[in-house]
Amino acid sequence: MSLNGWHRGEHAIHRKLGTDNDYSVANLYRNIDGDLPDDHAQFHSTRLSFLPVATLDIEGRPWGSILSGPEGFVQTPKYSVLRVAAKLWKGDPLLENAEIFAKSGEMLVAGIGIELTTRRRNKFAGRVTRSEKKDDELLLDFTVNQAIGNCPKYIVVRDLIPHATSPFVAHQDLNLGVNARLSDDAIRIITAADTVFLGTYYHATAEDALHFPSHMGMNHRGGRPGFIRVSPEDSRTVVLPDYSGNRLMTSLGNIEATPLASLTFIDFVTGDILYLTGDAENLVGERALQLMPFQKSLTTVYVTGYTIVRNALPFRQRQGIEMSPYSPPIRLLATESRQHLFSTQTSSPTALLSRIELHSPTIATFTWQSSTALHILPGQAVIMNMAPLVGIPAYRHMAPSKPTIVNDDSVRTWTVSAAGRYRAPTNELSLTLREKRGGAVTGPLFTIARKLKEVRPEVLQDATGLELRVAIVGIAGDFVLPSNVEDHNGDLSKPEPVPHKKLLWMAGGIGLTPFLSMLRSLVEQSSSYQWDINFILASAEPHVLVPLVMDAFSPQPNIHLSLDIFTRMSDYVFASSEHDNVVVRVHHRRVPRDWFTRSDMVDLEEREVYLCGSPEFETAAMDALIAGGVSEETVKREGFEY
Repeated sequence: MSLNGWHRGEHAIHRKLGTDNDYSVANLYRNIDGDLPDDHAQFHSTRLSFLPVATLDIEGRPWGSILSGPEGFVQTPKYSVLRVAAKLWKGDPLLENAEIFAKSGEMLVAGIGIELTTRRRNKFAGRVTRSEKKDDELLLDFTVNQAIGNCPKYIVVRDLIPHATSPFVAHQDLNLGVNARLSDDAIRIITAADTVFLGTYYHATAEDALHFPSHMGMNHRGGRPGFIRVSPEDSRTVVLPDYSGNRLMTSLGNIEATPLASLTFIDFVTGDILYLTGDAENLVGERALQLMPFQKSLTTVYVTGYTIVRNALPFRQRQGIEMSPYSPPIRLLATESRQHLFSTQTSSPTALLSRIELHSPTIATFTWQSSTALHILPGQAVIMNMAPLVGIPAYRHMAPSKPTIVNDDSVRTWTVSAAGRYRAPTNELSLTLREKRGGAVTGPLFTIARKLKEVRPEVLQDATGLELRVAIVGIAGDFVLPSNVEDHNGDLSKPEPVPHKKLLWMAGGIGLTPFLSMLRSLVEQSSSYQWDINFILASAEPHVLVPLVMDAFSPQPNIHLSLDIFTRMSDYVFASSEHDNVVVRVHHRRVPRDWFTRSDMVDLEEREVYLCGSPEFETAAMDALIAGGVSEETVKREGFEY
């Protein structure tokens, strides 16, 4: 944070992000106070369960610490001073860093206070002016010279209650060797986190020390669980995506000037804390996209030291949390997912909308003609840049009525429900979509669909008056048929043939789309495989979705399809099938938790299980599968949201 304008690092990151000439950004630094406002002082001293702070170790590396104590552990005894009586545990970096202060009398500090039940938050920076060990407490005075309210957008709401603890250091390596890697436990904590505290340091040069003195920074970053990734190549480079915020860029600016950072993770269920420090770098534009596709700005931290302390935080969260509505979908690293992207090629394929089939007011199939033949495995998805249709939303800090637009880049990932002949490159692909209420992309598409009803390819352009062409960014997805079916390139005689292949497909609503593509591909194959498919479809509108399944299927002697339809639509009746190798059963209820423990489901362990639907459906379906003895790790699930 700077009181006298943007320091050299902040200028650098604003130039990289293209906000250096934005008049609305130019004077944001004026929001920073040069002391501790009264309302901030009251907040820190009355509303906090814990206080994350950042300090430097003997090597000049930032570390994040978690200060906590009984109610009132933070006080404001005088103007711009926060007095903290913290009970620290072995392994917390501040214990050692306080000894540096005892010897030198100098220590920079920054902190951020967050009331997790309300998303209220304020951060500060300054100096440690007192450090004293008393019994099992560390008494600290922080003299604040910079303070500002922080962005609340990505804070996860959770309620914490006191909890007895017995902290212990489970793993510590403060100076990782060249070939060292993070432990599996550390990686699990990182990739499961929805919250991290980012500590940074600005080291002033002799030339700018007067106007921009050295200072620490401590900030909050939040997202959906899994939004922070660890490079599988070295198992120690942590990748932190940068989401749209208040555009001060104080943390990223510090990293630009002094490429170091700390990351501190709290597991609010177990009380475990992971402390990291390392070398940091901001990546913007093409460099960011190459590492994490579709993420145009991110920070990497090459970890040089870390500590895991178990059972440390003297609080635990109650059941039930509220995720931020602003958090965008998780982006995987380029090395983590099975995807083929065209973004780095000289010209990306384009897709021309050629046909629309409206199945209901909110479900339709949109067929597109690709300018390049594509290889799409059954169950995979297409990534499309829909900006030519909807544009790219302008920057907005907050959007309470529609939070998703804040990070919307108009890129969408949709499962392909039909794509030409099995394993043959195709120029035609179909997407069966449900209109999302208020959807920035599906809204315009369905406006066209409802207006035109059904349009043949040769008249669509004339009917709309427009040529609707968008860019194809890539093909993605691991949610495909069994590998021993895909790996022989369609020649089923080369591997040892499997007489029977048993599958269990579970779909909730529009989650049936990958199975439409899989079913079509199995029908088109000519093989000696005997397929036994149990397809469980849960839907509030089976009269719309079941015909799509039957349309994808045609009678084949080597495929037996058993379709169980679960619906609360009491008057739904399925007309009898004309095919001997199709059995359809209708159940007027939800999928019960004991469905797979029935006596006639004796072959469940022999089936490869595929699951696709809303998060709520997947949770309920997984509970039923686990009750039936299925291991969660063996269930194939699609990797993105609808």
